[in-house]
Amino acid sequence: MKNCSIQPISFKSTYTVDTNTAVSRNQLFTLGALMNNFWINGAGNTFNRVKSRGVYGKVDINVKDYKDKSFESVLKNNNISYKKKDNNINYSA
Repeated sequence: MKNCSIQPISFKSTYTVDTNTAVSRNQLFTLGALMNNFWINGAGNTFNRVKSRGVYGKVDINVKDYKDKSFESVLKNNNISYKKKDNNINYSA
């Protein structure tokens, strides 16, 4: 029997985060901490996009499945502006 290497599909939500709203030291630390988090798909590439824009501007962040509420609460608690791109999809139960 052949060895099949089919990978499961990982569901995700896309958020547009306005990094202009991250002005304090704690807010910038929070963005950096999120890039080291397992909630983010492609965290390294996302971090490079944020870094190349000088932390100013809007960045799309792909959040892994079932981590929407946690991701949103971290941004809300730190007053970082965001918008969920795919409002019609809800992965939480």
